[in-house]
Amino acid sequence: MHLSRRISTRRRLSGSSDSSNSLSKSAVLLMGSSLFLGFLGIGTTGCGEPEFEGAKAEVKPHNIKLDLPPVPDFKMPTPNPDGTHPVDEMRLRGKRYLGQPVQVKGFVIWIYDCATAIRTPEMSEKEVKALIDDDPTRCTRPNFYIGESADAPLDKGIRVVENPRPPRADEKKLRSMREEVKKMQEAFNAVPKFKVGDEVIITGNWATRSPRGFRDSDGLLVFESLKNLSTPVEEDGKK
Repeated sequence: MHLSRRISTRRRLSGSSDSSNSLSKSAVLLMGSSLFLGFLGIGTTGCGEPEFEGAKAEVKPHNIKLDLPPVPDFKMPTPNPDGTHPVDEMRLRGKRYLGQPVQVKGFVIWIYDCATAIRTPEMSEKEVKALIDDDPTRCTRPNFYIGESADAPLDKGIRVVENPRPPRADEKKLRSMREEVKKMQEAFNAVPKFKVGDEVIITGNWATRSPRGFRDSDGLLVFESLKNLSTPVEEDGKK
């Protein structure tokens, strides 16, 4: 009899302990949940329902209207009314003209000059001339650039190559070149004089490589003829 009472008492005490432990665990969980919700910025209302509050906006709304510039109306360059092609068209759409004869209108923005190209600051005119006469191969074949405007940068222009040049002094001395020298001089004389800033129309073949080795993957113009619009030839043939 006494033994059964002791067992019953122990069970009651054990049950009380388990209940206390459960209550303690529940309290801990409740406190943890409250702390976690507080960390997230989530509170509870008086009715026990969660209350969500996000971060306050730091940037205040305003009524300032920005005066933005209008979007430029870009037009793809097309041939001129006279049938010539502008420089910008050849630069942007030149692939369609590869291997074809074309006429390009533009302004001369750079002309190759051998003396200027090989000159160093300490050289005199006489020294430069002697250097060229001694080794004419130092000079590149004639070429120049034309641009959409007279002040266009070189990287916005197109290269015109293999325009005629006068025969060199060493070539004139060779009997074997007499006929060729004569043709070279005639071809050079047939080209109207031009200078940087002149507006011109160049007739030539549009290519990426010229017969004498000039190359440009974007395209270049192999010279055939030139018309100077800035200093046109008069009816009597005088300039």
